[in-house]
Amino acid sequence: MKLNKSFEQATYVITILALQKEHHPVKSRVLSQVLRVSDSYLKKILVKLSKAGLISANASKVGGYQLAKSVDEISLKDIFFALNLQINVLDFKHIDHQIYDDVSHVREVEEKITTTLEAGLSAFYRQLDTLTISDLLHQEAYKNGVIDWNEYLVN
Repeated sequence: MKLNKSFEQATYVITILALQKEHHPVKSRVLSQVLRVSDSYLKKILVKLSKAGLISANASKVGGYQLAKSVDEISLKDIFFALNLQINVLDFKHIDHQIYDDVSHVREVEEKITTTLEAGLSAFYRQLDTLTISDLLHQEAYKNGVIDWNEYLVN
C-alpha cells in the first residue's frame, strides 16, 4: 500500500499542533517550513482538516492553526476521512457482461467481489480508528506542548 502524501502530511500537522508549546497557534508557513513542503499544497490539507473539525483556524495577526479536538479524540480514520480518501462506492463497469453470457452468474460474482471488498474496507477503517494521535506521542509532551514551532520560522 502506498501512503498518500496528504495523509502523511496531515498526520504530522496534527502531531506538530499537539506538541506546540502551550498550544499556541502555528501559522501555515511555519508548518510548511517544518515539514519542508509547499505552503500552498499544505493549505489545501489544512482547509480539509479544519472543515472536518480536527483543527481550527484563526486568521488574525497572532493567529494560526490549533487543534480543535483532544489528541485522544483524533484517530487516523478521522484524518483519512477528513481528506476524503475513503472509498465508499465500488463502481463496476460490468466488463464481464461483454465477455460472459451467463448474466445471473456474472451478477453473483460481482456481488461476491463487492461483499469481500466492502468487508475489507470496513476492517481497514475500523483498524484506522483504533490508533489515536495520543498513541503516537508521549503524554507529557502533548499535555502542555513542549516545542515552540514558531522559533523554526526561517525568514
